[in-house]
Amino acid sequence: MRVPAKLLFPVLALAVAGALAQSAPALAVVDASKIYPAIIVATAPPLQADFSVAPWTQAPPLDGFEVLTTRTPATANPTVAKLVLDAANLYVAIHSVQTTPIVATQTTNNVGFGIDDYVGVGIDTSGNGQVYYFEVTPGSVRYQQATESARYNPQWNAVVRRVDGGWDALLIIPLNVLRTPGGAEQRWRFNAIRHIATSNENETFAYDPVMTDSPNGGGFPQAGDARFWPYLAGIKFAGHTVRPKPRAEVFALGSMGRDATQYQQANGAYAPQGTRNLGLDVNVPLTGTIAYVGAFAPDFSNVEIDQQTIAPQEFRRNLQEYRPFFAQGANFFVPSYSIGVNSAPNTLFYSPGIGPFTQGHKLEGSYGLQSFGLLNVAGAGFDDTAFGYKHGLPDRSFAYAFDAISVHHADGNATAYAAAASDVTWDGTVSGRNPHTGFVYGFEYGAENGAVPGTTPSLAHKSEDFIDVHKANYEVYLGYKDIGPKWNPIDGFTNLADIRGPQIYVDLNSNPPASSPFKRVELFLIADRFVDRSGAAHQSDASAFLDVIFRNQLQLSGGPSFSSLRLYDHGLSAVGYDFGYANGVSVPFNGHNFSLGYKDGTPTPIDFATYWGPFTTFNPDGTIRPTYLRGYATTTSRPIGKHLTLGLEYDGTFEIFPTANPMIATYDGQTLRRVSIVESLGNESSFTLSLRSINGNGGFAAPGINLAAAFHRRFKNDSELFVNYGTPAANSTLQRVIVKYLVRVGSGAGT
Repeated sequence: MRVPAKLLFPVLALAVAGALAQSAPALAVVDASKIYPAIIVATAPPLQADFSVAPWTQAPPLDGFEVLTTRTPATANPTVAKLVLDAANLYVAIHSVQTTPIVATQTTNNVGFGIDDYVGVGIDTSGNGQVYYFEVTPGSVRYQQATESARYNPQWNAVVRRVDGGWDALLIIPLNVLRTPGGAEQRWRFNAIRHIATSNENETFAYDPVMTDSPNGGGFPQAGDARFWPYLAGIKFAGHTVRPKPRAEVFALGSMGRDATQYQQANGAYAPQGTRNLGLDVNVPLTGTIAYVGAFAPDFSNVEIDQQTIAPQEFRRNLQEYRPFFAQGANFFVPSYSIGVNSAPNTLFYSPGIGPFTQGHKLEGSYGLQSFGLLNVAGAGFDDTAFGYKHGLPDRSFAYAFDAISVHHADGNATAYAAAASDVTWDGTVSGRNPHTGFVYGFEYGAENGAVPGTTPSLAHKSEDFIDVHKANYEVYLGYKDIGPKWNPIDGFTNLADIRGPQIYVDLNSNPPASSPFKRVELFLIADRFVDRSGAAHQSDASAFLDVIFRNQLQLSGGPSFSSLRLYDHGLSAVGYDFGYANGVSVPFNGHNFSLGYKDGTPTPIDFATYWGPFTTFNPDGTIRPTYLRGYATTTSRPIGKHLTLGLEYDGTFEIFPTANPMIATYDGQTLRRVSIVESLGNESSFTLSLRSINGNGGFAAPGINLAAAFHRRFKNDSELFVNYGTPAANSTLQRVIVKYLVRVGSGAGT
């Protein structure tokens, strides 16, 4: 039976209700209460995952995995893992039974994570959030992640072999690439994980019903799940054999071409700036878990990562930080909980807002139940200091945190806030959770003092408090937000000031029985209403989002969304306090949406999304313009042979807005087309070519054609070579070639 489009959402909503009525959470197999003895051997095991030989015969088998995607035992494709240690390495052997075809399309390390089969290990060396993941595919391609840095990329090894009915992997992880606490004996948390691409399912050895691999819940694997992992106890090391090594990264960079001096600034625009040809980044461990990080004349060319998007949105965009100095230990500088239910979270310290800087120094790390970070960064016209501290129990049952930032800016400085100003802001939080009842709470208060008139705690403060109940199949959140009209930390990220009011969301999710065509169903409902100091509704939102994953790898999601934002001064100001709330108008940012995904988590995904509804755009003078917006986005990728991957994207926006004659409407549109090709040149080398064109003015990006190319090679001595033509982050092609050679001495990147 074919279901009319207008009936699709209610039909799927009924499917959710039925699925919730049928489902029951799987029983926990291994959780945080379990303790396993560490098996420490004198001789390294042979470089093969053969459980029948010593020392693997001494180690207990880690089996009974759960399919996290369906919350059922992994009986169709069972997994068994074993762990041993010697004085230098952690060895993890994993045997994977696989009844479906083995998928191994990638051939370059750290490229294409999550689209091939893989197995991996998670380690929390502190037992309290110092989390590492190491993964390997059947094609011996390696990936790794760590909470200490988005750039974490140390040297480690893995051996893989195909066997009848599956495949084996042996991961060899040097202990000196991990931050480990001192003491005669240590206790780590650990987990073993697996991804099966043909069914887009994820397995985990440690399991709790609250864990999820939903994209809405953060994806897979998640560092926050470490609190559910069992312990590996009795780990002993001699002396300082496992302390991370110091690291120095010296780069030499040359730029040539017509646009040789064009570089991205803190506001995202490209402008002339003198090329920095030489620079140095260092990392010096002071203890096993604390380090000094320094940047002297750091690189600002962004040849390692660029970000570009044309998707419309209501609030300021939050970008990822990848620069070595800021990425290292970034989590220590945002110790307070971050709430981003309907938008990016507000933060005191937002490093992407700091442009090219001259030098930076910081201490960061953890000790016992504490973590901290102290940072100073200086550049053209600015000298800023940030501090963060957190005390938290391993099971997150109680934590408190404090962070502060002191800002000193001259006029025309190289940050997103280019005006002259000084500012001191602090923030404190208390939070906790009951692991048995699922009750969670958080209370926060922050205050700001600055040179901008009115920037005092009476007008510049922030409080975001909440209570929450989080169980296996549902979560109910109730929060209250109060952000003063002058709150705007100069080096922070603020979506909207002068709001106070409640926010609630309900998240219902279920895994129907195997006889159902549905694999996973989730319904997310949210509502909020924030008023400003005039009493008018400054921001209000109500939305419903339904996500249904079918067993045939089809995924449907979408729902209605209604948002209203009040602007002042004829739409020129988002906050009306300084204007006496004069000339206010409430405008819509409605975005009803529907998306379809097929074979996500595999090498051949196809995704389509569309959105429509009354929206608000802006005239060239900044005033508002009511608009009816329609948009769509289509993406796919395909491997071509063993070494090429083709990516295609086609996006568009179509605007309808009124003119002086209400009987006549004006139409405008914009289209983005992108073709990208990635060629694998070996395990540590790749070449990427990207061609993007944006035409039309009725959208949210500057039109133009942009051709960009990049070559990257990592050498055996851990040094790296980058050769880039143009950049995908610019509006049009930059006639610029950058050659950067980075010499790395000591430990690996991000350690």
